[in-house]
Amino acid sequence: MQKLIDWSAFEVLFREIHNDALGAPGYPPIAMFKIALLQQWYGLSDPAAEEAVADRLSFRRFCGFPLDQKTPDHMSIWRFRQRLVELALQDKLLAELNRQLEGRGLLVRRGTLVDATIISAAVARPDYEKGQVSARDPDAGFTHKHGKTYFGYKAHLAGDAESGLIRQAEMSSADLHDSQMGAVLIQGDEEAYYADKAYDSQALRDELADRGIKDRIAYKAKRGKQQPNWQKWMNKVAASVRAGIERTNATMKNWYGMARVRYLGLARNHCHLQLVACAINAKRALVLVKAGTA
Repeated sequence: MQKLIDWSAFEVLFREIHNDALGAPGYPPIAMFKIALLQQWYGLSDPAAEEAVADRLSFRRFCGFPLDQKTPDHMSIWRFRQRLVELALQDKLLAELNRQLEGRGLLVRRGTLVDATIISAAVARPDYEKGQVSARDPDAGFTHKHGKTYFGYKAHLAGDAESGLIRQAEMSSADLHDSQMGAVLIQGDEEAYYADKAYDSQALRDELADRGIKDRIAYKAKRGKQQPNWQKWMNKVAASVRAGIERTNATMKNWYGMARVRYLGLARNHCHLQLVACAINAKRALVLVKAGTA
């Protein structure tokens, strides 16, 4: 991992973060970013990360802390994430990582796979029937799927079809319909755009056509009408390709603890999503490099 990523390139992004904001004795932002990635890979809370970085030699080496140097406490780790949110740096982390992975030839850009997944809130669910809003997390919302009601957030992902890398990740309240993020997740340089029936809108199809991108959005059957065979065939073909982003969502939930958000509020949870996306991409890039893709 140390050789895969040019960590020094992130220094430009972190120049707005003053070391004294991260707690004495002023820990380098790159080291704090590495701790944030370790948290995603190993499922560590801030206190657990404090202990692990102090005790494990491999973690110290990765983060650049000599044996005789004091390592960050959990409040310093928390403050680093908070500074990312305050300075709106979180999206730039994934963009910089992907820029490097593209330079290695890992991003193919033939197709973008788009999907959304529901993530439960970190607070008790208010009474939906009474129209209640959570006092602790008013950004969380309700949505319905397959006859069930869910409360929390949605993660909206755009993935590279061939490499499996995440190109863009956005967090919203669960009450935002998937289709409202459809245009936001267009990358602009892909050959084709794949999405399920939730994204079936003429406006999105028209935008793809205007930008010269092949439309591979699944078609909804119109009420009271027989769906044309060609639409059924297109749906079946596109679904096999689109399965790649569904696997990414499953990985995110099963291996990165994203079945439930960790924090309160949209901004903090969006920041967490960016860190998870960076962690997933870094691990995926290692697999691709070892397989000889780059």
